[in-house]
Amino acid sequence: MNFIWLFVVAGGAALLGLALAFGMITQDPNRSLGAIVGAFVVAALAFVGGLYVSRAPTAPIVAPDRQGTDEKLPAAPAQTSELPGKSKGN
Repeated sequence: MNFIWLFVVAGGAALLGLALAFGMITQDPNRSLGAIVGAFVVAALAFVGGLYVSRAPTAPIVAPDRQGTDEKLPAAPAQTSELPGKSKGN
């Protein structure tokens, strides 16, 4: 289902780009060809950059365990009894 939205969004952008390119070529063919070639170069660089970023390694995800030891680590969230103004008896 996610691929359908990808094709809808990308297809809409491609149709808009083709309509703009057609309009530019009918107005001034010599000047617009340079702009269209530049747009294709930018699109190719963006594609290569996107592939590089998508294949970059990411940090490992450590799932919490059932005993809740992730709450006892040094960076655990503060307990409500440890907040300023609260007594230890809460």
